[in-house]
Amino acid sequence: MTQAQNSGGLTVEVRPASSKAELREFQRWHRLCGVPRGRRAARNLLHANDAGILSTGLSRDYAASARRDASAVGGISMVRAARTMALIASVNGRVVGGLAGGPSIHLVSQLAVLGPEAVVQGALATIKIHALAVLPGHHGRGIGRALLGEALRIAKESGARIVYGQFDTDAAGTAAFFHRCGMSLCAPGLPVDLRAWAELPVVVAPLPSETLFHWAVAH
Repeated sequence: MTQAQNSGGLTVEVRPASSKAELREFQRWHRLCGVPRGRRAARNLLHANDAGILSTGLSRDYAASARRDASAVGGISMVRAARTMALIASVNGRVVGGLAGGPSIHLVSQLAVLGPEAVVQGALATIKIHALAVLPGHHGRGIGRALLGEALRIAKESGARIVYGQFDTDAAGTAAFFHRCGMSLCAPGLPVDLRAWAELPVVVAPLPSETLFHWAVAH
């Protein structure tokens, strides 16, 4: 759990979702930021949590073990669940925002043709921000920045190499938000080549209407 205080004195608490009710709310966080299949995403988080896997692999020790032998930690589906985070932000005890992040199934699927070692490397080296949303009426209060900041901290501690995501280019203020948070932004519609940061022979490409952001993790 972390706490951040903005210039107005507002204290934002960010912590992992800890109950089924909080995990079900990720359907809403996905919907608010325009990400499709929010119900499925929330259901996957619940299943991983029920199995005792969710977020259990967000450490360097886990990453080292998985690199040595992916089967020892349950294979790629287990690695993906273990490297997934579900964070919530609250103000005065009320949950007002959420962030989901972890390995992208689309990215690891691209690496499958190179064999299981490449797939595991992709899952360990990358964190995609799947959803980041704050309730209407709470924007501009540092809540989204606190959520993203905690996700970046976890990514660094877990040994990830790059954090990335995309947003609708026409979404007002979104590019400025990610820029203020220290993200590098691509030109709208242009991809990110992960060979430059994570030594992965794969390109992350957005839709023509989307803009990619990314953050190279310093180790």
